[in-house]
Amino acid sequence: MFVDADDLARAALRRSLSHAGAPIAALEARGIPEMLELAPHAEVILLDALITGGDLRDTLALLHERCPGVPVVVTAGFNDPEAMRAALEGGAMSFVLKDLDPHRLRATVEAALDGHGVLDPEVVQPVLASYAAVLQASRRRDRAIIESLAAAVEAKDTVTSDHVHTVGRLATLLARLVEPRLAASEDFLFGCLLHDVGKIEVPERILNKPGPLNDAEWTVMRRHPQTGLRVIGPLALSRTVSELVLHHHERWDGAGYPDGLAGQGIPLSARIFSVCDTLEAMTARRPYREPVPASAAMAEIHGESGRQFDPSVVDALERGVTCGDIDLAGTLAAAGAGA
Repeated sequence: MFVDADDLARAALRRSLSHAGAPIAALEARGIPEMLELAPHAEVILLDALITGGDLRDTLALLHERCPGVPVVVTAGFNDPEAMRAALEGGAMSFVLKDLDPHRLRATVEAALDGHGVLDPEVVQPVLASYAAVLQASRRRDRAIIESLAAAVEAKDTVTSDHVHTVGRLATLLARLVEPRLAASEDFLFGCLLHDVGKIEVPERILNKPGPLNDAEWTVMRRHPQTGLRVIGPLALSRTVSELVLHHHERWDGAGYPDGLAGQGIPLSARIFSVCDTLEAMTARRPYREPVPASAAMAEIHGESGRQFDPSVVDALERGVTCGDIDLAGTLAAAGAGA
């Protein structure tokens, strides 16, 4: 049975179902009341998305209630992402265009009769393109928000104003050697940029103190991973971002914070990042000390392998620096120049 208020549309569907093979006998309904009357006698229902008046999900629910087990194929005159989504979420077996090639329309109906759904590429591709555009716009929005948050932290923490982007560059280079798929993920970079966002809640007198912190000040400082997780919560970012923000101060030996995770129980993203975080911190100038040369910082990282840091990540860093895959001096020099 096919349901459409337009006489010409029903005639076109009738011709398509008779094309390239034995005609498929079909009932015709001009509207919802007639459809509900004839539906119990149908083996498959072709339902015009527009005839439902925008209540496509409700109409499909009513059909499933009246005629359980009868497959429904929703038809539309044009690609409409929301109609396609409503059709599939409402339990329709397929979604097709009325001007679909008769061979493919007939194949879709025959598949429905056999209990199989079919989505034609001509229908799916424009819909996917539409959602891809929405997703791209959403990612641009996320990137803008993330950059704004990172800038807010840098403005507040004048001591480490270049830290976020420098560590992000180093961590991406190192991740390429440890886990290339992670390095290729924009979420990993997002986590790097947001890792210290929880410092927004740390008083500036602590952030910019020209000397070591006392115990009380360290207690406040160590809250920033949980605070960061709370700050980014409304953005609904990926698990990769959340794990890096929360766990970038964990240690391989379990003596880190906030959760005391150890070994491979620490997310890989955080294990990679923590090495770069420490390396950059040692080689950067601070009001209370001069920067440590890169060679001395690398020696310190090596000495903490298996204690503070994942040995395999440290090994990858050392190999990368030795063979030139990681231009440590260049990256740090660019940061010092304000790049």
